Amino acid sequence: MSAERSALRFGCSPLVDPNLFRRFCDTHKEILPTCAVRPTQGDISHLADEIASGLVDAALVTLPLNHDDLHVEELRRDRLVVCLRRDDPLTKKQTLQTADLQGNLTVLYHPKCHPEAHTRLLELLADVGVKMEDYSHASHPVEMQMLVREGHGLSLVRDGTILDEQLTTRPIAGVDWTVDTAAVYHKQQHAKTIPVLIRKMKRQLSQPAMKDGHVNNRFPSKVSTIGKHSPQSDRSSPI
Repeated sequence: MSAERSALRFGCSPLVDPNLFRRFCDTHKEILPTCAVRPTQGDISHLADEIASGLVDAALVTLPLNHDDLHVEELRRDRLVVCLRRDDPLTKKQTLQTADLQGNLTVLYHPKCHPEAHTRLLELLADVGVKMEDYSHASHPVEMQMLVREGHGLSLVRDGTILDEQLTTRPIAGVDWTVDTAAVYHKQQHAKTIPVLIRKMKRQLSQPAMKDGHVNNRFPSKVSTIGKHSPQSDRSSPI
């Protein structure tokens, strides 16, 4: 990183674990204590454009993301679980069946906030026979929880999400759906410390230990991910 860079701007999209983003920022401070970190929040498309234009140096986003100018490194996979009210009759079950989602899963992340992920989710649901018809939209995880709390139906959230006290979660039997989080930065124009930061993060997250209050979630390749890679993708290409 050039000597005149006294600060870096790191972005975070709404569905990313805030504890993971906090660690991302803190780890860079450990690597280069003299460089300030300026966090910024935004939708994935906005963050991608800002990285491409140089306004943001790197970001944590949920996949998929396709952008020719950006390098994408997957960091973590988190299982998707059902979010529901504590007084919902379905809480009597320790594990829900995919059939329980039909007609009850009616709160989704807004399609315009991440169109590719929305399309992939609908594909996964269709694969297990769940047909989505009418449902509510929310543009932030807090808004999704509010709609569930107010009785508008079930939602899917990242396992480990901090929940409203009136809500709880249940796993889904027979599926291993995940949401994938990646670090993103410009392929050609980036601070030299960013690849170092990502390598350090990946080493930390590869350890089978408790991270941020829950077990680090790493799943085998057979799982069905919202951030599904395209066939031609590899570690050095946008996904």
